[in-house]
Amino acid sequence: MTSFHSNTGRHLVYDLGILRHLHQYTLLETIYVCDILPTDIMYIVAKYGDGESTLFNPDCMVVNLVRHMQEKCGYPNESGLDLVDQNGETRGLSRYPRRANAARLFNDRNVYILVNIERGPDGSYRDVVPLIEGGADSVPELYKKMTLHLQQLEHQRQEELKKENERREKEKERQRVLEEERHHKKKVSLASPDTLAPEKSTHKKTPEKSRPSSRASLDKKDASKVNISRGRGRKH
Repeated sequence: MTSFHSNTGRHLVYDLGILRHLHQYTLLETIYVCDILPTDIMYIVAKYGDGESTLFNPDCMVVNLVRHMQEKCGYPNESGLDLVDQNGETRGLSRYPRRANAARLFNDRNVYILVNIERGPDGSYRDVVPLIEGGADSVPELYKKMTLHLQQLEHQRQEELKKENERREKEKERQRVLEEERHHKKKVSLASPDTLAPEKSTHKKTPEKSRPSSRASLDKKDASKVNISRGRGRKH
């Protein structure tokens, strides 16, 4: 009997235990089971292991869908679980926001292969491993498409990383220029008044007492003239 698990009507998981006739279809052929399941429920088929299949309703958060796949398919320790379509393209469960709705990543009632995306410590894409019997050897043509798609993802990651580094360098340069401007303004504002005042003359001023006034000088000259005139008059 088909098992049905519900959590507030959002997180649905189906087993294909009684749907044996589905295995007669090829690995990636679309399967229609409208007569078995309600037509208003979205679902996808995940193929894994030795010819095993499980129905999932992706109309839930990404984190919940991944957890359901880990539990139902028996891969609790695989952190890079994803699903691949017939074109070898991953759905991006590891790249998509964890709390976003996963339904927009899938086409309703399509068949996907369960894979594990291996990534390096720096986030680089290293390999895609089909979690089916025989691994990559069982689907050689599809595996080529998977690796090509993974290379495209890595190239895209490198481009995004390059743009991010350029943005950081520009921001760092902008902050450096602003810091220099602030430092210059601070240096000017802290300068002493003596530094900003005009330079004073180095010539010494004559003391007021030692400098005769113009009026006194004229009086002395007049007195000298008078004395000279009187002296001349006496001789005559």
